[in-house]
Formats: sequence, C-alpha cells, structure tokens
Amino acid sequence: MYTQRPLAYAPTPYSYTPNPARSASINLDEEVKLASSSAQRDLYESLAEIYSIIITLDGLEKAYIKDVVTEAEYTETCTRLLKQYKSSLGDDTVAREFDDLETFKRTWGLECPRATERLRIGLPATVEQATHSAPTATIGPSASGTVGGTSGSLILTATENFITFLDALKLNMVSKDALHPLLSEVIQSVNKVTDGDFENRGKIIQWLITLNQMRATEELSEEQARELAFDIEQAYQGFKSTLTAMISADPSEPLHVLDLPQIYTKPSGTELLRALDVLAIKPRSFTTRAAEEPEKAQTVLPAGVTRYLTSIISSPLSWLETDELREAVWDATGARLSERSGRTAMPSMSRVFTVPSPWGEELTLTLHEPSLTADNLGMKTWVSSYLLSQRLHSLLEPAPQLVPTSSTTPKTSGDRTLRVLELGAGTGLVGLSLAAIRGHSATVHLTDLPVIVPNLAHNVALNVEMLAKTDATVTTGVLDWSVDPDPYPTADDQYDVILVADPLYSPSHPQWLVNTIGHWLSRGLDARVVVEMPLRDAYVPQRREFRERMGELGLAVVEEGEEVGYDDWETADGGALATKPTDIMVIGLLTLAAIPTVTGCAMGVSEQRKANERKNDARRMAKFHINVECRDGAQTEEDDEVQGRRLVLRADHKVYLSDPTVPSHTATTFYIEYPELEETKHLKRGLGLVTSISDNPPMLGWIYVNKDTHELKFGNRTDSVMQIPAPWDWADDERTVTLEGKKGFFAVEEDGGGWALYFDRDGDELERVLEEQGKLENRFAPVVFRRRLIEVPAA
Repeated sequence: MYTQRPLAYAPTPYSYTPNPARSASINLDEEVKLASSSAQRDLYESLAEIYSIIITLDGLEKAYIKDVVTEAEYTETCTRLLKQYKSSLGDDTVAREFDDLETFKRTWGLECPRATERLRIGLPATVEQATHSAPTATIGPSASGTVGGTSGSLILTATENFITFLDALKLNMVSKDALHPLLSEVIQSVNKVTDGDFENRGKIIQWLITLNQMRATEELSEEQARELAFDIEQAYQGFKSTLTAMISADPSEPLHVLDLPQIYTKPSGTELLRALDVLAIKPRSFTTRAAEEPEKAQTVLPAGVTRYLTSIISSPLSWLETDELREAVWDATGARLSERSGRTAMPSMSRVFTVPSPWGEELTLTLHEPSLTADNLGMKTWVSSYLLSQRLHSLLEPAPQLVPTSSTTPKTSGDRTLRVLELGAGTGLVGLSLAAIRGHSATVHLTDLPVIVPNLAHNVALNVEMLAKTDATVTTGVLDWSVDPDPYPTADDQYDVILVADPLYSPSHPQWLVNTIGHWLSRGLDARVVVEMPLRDAYVPQRREFRERMGELGLAVVEEGEEVGYDDWETADGGALATKPTDIMVIGLLTLAAIPTVTGCAMGVSEQRKANERKNDARRMAKFHINVECRDGAQTEEDDEVQGRRLVLRADHKVYLSDPTVPSHTATTFYIEYPELEETKHLKRGLGLVTSISDNPPMLGWIYVNKDTHELKFGNRTDSVMQIPAPWDWADDERTVTLEGKKGFFAVEEDGGGWALYFDRDGDELERVLEEQGKLENRFAPVVFRRRLIEVPAA
C-alpha cells in the first residue's frame, strides 16, 4: 500500500560501486604505466612537448601585447617556438596522432586563441607586421662610416631573396618544404629594409599562411604556382618602388652604387633611366657665391660607379620590351661614362645662365655646348665669358673726355644705335648678354671661326624669345683674325664697341687680335674695347705684347681691375662625378678706350719717354741662356769643373749646372715685371726672371730663391710669390745677371751629385744656410751669371 519513495539523487554513468573482489587485487604501491613500449612513450612525450609549446606560445603572445617583453626578445623566442613546433610534427607518427591543431586542442582541452593564430600564420607578429625598430634603409654612408652603410647590404640581401624565390618557382620547386623557408627569408629581409606597407606586401603574408597550413610534402598545383609567382613579382615591384621613394627622400645623403638598380635584378627601363639621371654630372657653376649655387641634386659615391656603368653597357638588356628602350638606356649610360672621362669627352649639353640687368631683373640665357672636337675650344663656355657677362650691366658708362685730333670722329649722338662686335664669341654668352641688356639701343654681331658659328647661331635661336622681349638685334658671322678683311671696312662698317673674352692662347694671337681690332674699331671718341682674360703664367709674354700693340694702335687703358672666378672643369668623381675641385684663376678685366695721338711739346716728351721705356722693355724681354763664370779668374779644382756650364732645370724643381749625363731642361729666360698678388703689391719687387719649363707642351715659370735655404728653384707664381722672386736685373755691362742688385751666386755640389745654384743673400758665402742643411763640408765655388742672348731685340 505504500509507494516506493524516489531516490535523493539520480544515478549517473560515473557512479561507482566498489567491488570488493577487485579492490583486493590492486597493489597501491605498483607504478601505473602510461605506455606499454618505448615508441608509445616517445609519442606521448612529443605530444606533451607540443602541448607545452602551445601553452608557452600563448603566454608569450599575451606578454608581447602587454609590452612585458621587447620586440627583439619576442621575435627570438617566438621564432624558436615555431621551429620547435614544426620540428615536433616532422615525425610521421606524431603527425598522425596529432591530426590537426583543432583536433589536438579538443582532445586535450586547450583554449589558446593567440597561440592558435600564431601557429596558423607561422611567423612572429614582428615579421608579419614589420617592426618599427627594424633598421630603415638609409641612403649613403652609415653612422659607422662604412661604404654604402648598412642599407646597401640589407637592400642587396632582400633583392637576392626575392630573385631566389622566383627562380625556385621557375625551376618547378613547388613543395612546402622548398618554398616556405625561402618565402620566410623574403619577408624577414624586407622588414629589415623598411617598415612601410608597400604594394602587395600582404600577398607575401597570405602565401606564407597558405604554405604554413600545408603538409611538408604537399605541393602547389600548377595554377597555384603561377598565381604565387605573379603575386610575388608584384610584391617585388612594390618593394622596388618603395626603395625609389626612400632614395629620393633625402637628397643631401649620397647614395652608394649598391643602392641603384642592379643588372642581375633585371630592372625596368624606367628604373635604369632614373638611376642614370641621378648619375649625371652637371657642370659646376662659375659663381663664387654659395647663395647662387643651385640646390644640390642627389649624388652617388664615386666608388664602383664606372664598373656599374660598364655592366649596363656590356649587358644585352634582353628583358626590356623594345629596341628603342634598350638604345635609350645604352645612350644614357654612354653619356655618363663620357662625363667621367674629362671635359673634352663631355657630351653635348644645354646650360642656363643668369645675367644681371641695370634695372635689377635677372635675365636668363640658355646656351647649347656641343661635344669638344679637335681643338675647337669655342664649343664651351669659359669662366672669362661668364665674369664679363656679369659686369656688362655696369660697364660702358660715359667715359672721361678725351682730347680729339684729326684722326678721330666726333662723339655719336645719344639716340644713335650702338654697334657692338664680339670677337671669338664661342657660345655667345657675352654678346647675347649685352644684347639682352641694351635691347633696341644696340645691335650685336657675334663672330668666330667657321666651325664654331653654326652652334653660335643655334644659341641665338634658342634665346630668340628673350631677345624679342627686349627688342634686341643679334646676328652671327665668320671672322678669322689671321685674314685681313677684303675690302677693308669703311667707317660705316666699323663698330663702337668690341668685346673679347679669353682671346690669347697662341703666340700669334696678340698680333692677329690687335690687327682685327684696328680694322673694325670705330674712330669715335666713345669707341671702346672690352677685354677679359685670365692671368695665366704661361701667357705673360702674350699679354704684354697685346698691351704694347694696343698702345701702338693709339689705345689707352681707362679702367682696369682684377676679379676671381672659378672654372667649371672638374674630374668624373667629381664627384663629382664622385665628383675633384676646379682651378681658381685670377681674371684681369681691361676696358680699353680709343685715344687719339695728340700733338704738342708736353705730349711729345711723354710719348718719347714711353717709346724709350718700350724699347728698354723689349731689350729686357729678349730671350737668353745663363752661363756661369768663376769670379776673379780663380783656378781651383771646383772652378774648373763649373766654368762655362749653363743653368738647367731638373725634375726636383731646383736649378743646376748642366750635366750631359743627367736629364734636364735648359733654362731659356727673359725679364718681365713680376705679377704680385693683392697682398704683396705693396712690395713692388720689380722684374722677375721668366724661364721655359718644357718645350712640348710649351710652359713657362719663374726662377726664384727659397727664402730659407737660398737655393735657386723654379715654379709658378703660387710657388714663388712668398719666396724671393725679384728683383732680377742686369749690371751696367748688361751681361751680368743680378738679384736684389747683387752678383753673389754659388755652385754647391749636392750629396747626390750635381752642382746646385745658391744665392749668397747674407754675404757670408752661404756659411749659415749650408751649416743648417749639413752641407758645410760640400765642395762649392763662387760664380757669376752671364747672359747669352739667343734673340737679338729689334732696334
């Protein structure tokens, strides 16, 4: 009658009812074995390792997110754990038991989402997303000063890894174990170059994930392989575009040649042409003011550039699409090589010059300079032309009143058009500058030799728009100074102003130039000749002759000065081109005005005095050798050895007595006023002694005395100006050569052989200077210098 009461708990499958019989058979001290064999034990240990790797990796990801570990520590540890994970699954038995990551997690109750994602990608987060502490590729030398810096090697490594991976695909290496390590190296090397997210970088990560999820022996299908090759090629192009942007980001830092696209990477034609444009050597500016220098473009360190260029020339460039593109690359490469072979090999170019105007505006001229051929130096613009063009806006102002004679014509009226002639115009910078400044108030005729005139006319055409703005009139024509005009020009044919820049570079030029000026210069009182020429030591006689001939023509200097300019010659490395510094030349500016011959007693006396001075100067400019004679007829052994010998020059820049067994150059000398520097003008040391230094090419220098050793030496003005270069002269007999009014010279036998010449400036027979040099015991002989004329001056 009573119903059964329900149980207080529901039975479960896990409910356990002790079995007394079984309990009696269990030995509680007995070890329970999880594996029945060593193979099974190894399997469980491997699975345990995988388990611990997953747990550790998940903890590492959390620590990295919380910034508990540094990026470097995280990357190193994560990379090691991923390698250990892949190594553990490399065993086939373990891989079969493991099955896949999700099955393993379910089996062992794991919930590690961060570790799961990291194992799926197969890369540390710092590699997947480029670390901000990765060394960004900088252009040029590194802080340590190594050539090319770290960036060059990093870029090279990344480029090589891209190419290696693409080549592996071309060789049909499509298995995971072949491709995954190579692609991992690609992304890691790229991240060391840039932390930027360049185009198609994500494709590399996606393919890494795809490969990571494949089994080691699995292979990509043909379609997958083609798609992978396409994606990585696009990523490679994106990487190179990023490099280009990085290179152009900081033009103040010089590039290394390894920063340029390398031939083995098969760069596009556009990339090669862009790199070749960076390598172009632009001519230096003539200006001396830093503010006027153009902003510097990107430069490349000279080391290895020539080899880089020759590698392009020697390459067939077969990967470029068209023959026209290949020719364009080869032409640009040839031009870069030419620029590094000296100025005479420079390719043709166009250059822009600015010229100041009286109204404050800067006028711009464009000049084409062809390649130099033969000795046609007029194809280039020279510093003398540039300096004169910068002064034209302030020159030719009203000159002082001059005394008229029957040989001169009255001054021209102010409204008359000024007729201007440029001799040896070259590229036309001077004449075009004056035309632009004067506008409609002047007509300018530019002249040169027949081979130069076509380019001269071309430059006029290049600037026709600017000339039209100022209403200037410019013509060109051939004018050979060595040929007298036929018929001779009439007064209407002559010019009010003649411009000449750097006209003397041959012994014949002074005569030819002055004759040409005489034919074409107007006889009006406003007539002017403006000459700018460099004060080159080798052309001292030509400049002196030019002055004399201009005076004989009836011209006088009304304004004169000096200025400093920089020539634009430099070596390839320029440096340019890499780049060598240009020579500094002092430029003499002469403004010569026509001045008539004036009759009258006072002027006659003055002219006679000048004529006498000119005759005396001509005698001193007569060339002579110098022989030595012993003093007072002495007849010692030393005297016998030196008697009658001639002064010669040797390679050590010292003056010796002639010895047929030793190579030397016989000194051919003459007197001329020594050209002082600005800081030594107050010394007014007088005549210097010019000597020939070589016959081929013909070169001149100065004989001077070293102020410390009293040795006679030779060199250019820079060598001599701070020593004792003057005053040289002759004694009353006009045969004995003197220095500082003294005849005291000595021949001293040098330790290495040969008789060197010394000047006894102290009057102690060289005792002090020889003792200082340890030569007091050397043989010596007092000598006198005698002139031996080799040219008889005209009476």
